[in-house]
Amino acid sequence: MADKYLQRFSERQNEVLSAGEELKLVESGNHAQGCVFRDGMSLCTPALTESIDAISQKLTGFFIGRYDIRFANKEDLRAGRKFQIIELNGAASEATSIYDARSSIFVAYRTLFRQWDLVFAIGAANRKRGCAPTGLVLVWQKWREYSRLAATYPTAD
Repeated sequence: MADKYLQRFSERQNEVLSAGEELKLVESGNHAQGCVFRDGMSLCTPALTESIDAISQKLTGFFIGRYDIRFANKEDLRAGRKFQIIELNGAASEATSIYDARSSIFVAYRTLFRQWDLVFAIGAANRKRGCAPTGLVLVWQKWREYSRLAATYPTAD
């Protein structure tokens, strides 16, 4: 990542920040730009779960996914208030906690296997309720459409 940041901040490369001063390297975190992911389940409380569930219940057809959120205060987050949803990712999104370097590969795989067990169970339950699975041709068409659009998006920063 050093090359990317040295290029991005070339005019500041010889600058030494003052004690306590911060320099934001990117606007949003992602794997390609060196973001560090941590397991935040210690912040999960019944109050937070209730808030997230209330939001999720308003989204027709949403059964499983991952919210990317921002918050300023851990106590407010634990109380289920004063957080912002930055992004909602669907069933194919993995829990970012699996990228926590303090965790093992076995925990990561266990998390993924549990997620996919839930995804398939939800799919089976939806089929029993009369929902038809999306056909492979439509999935392919939508993927191609997304790929064309994604190529036009600006670089995430």
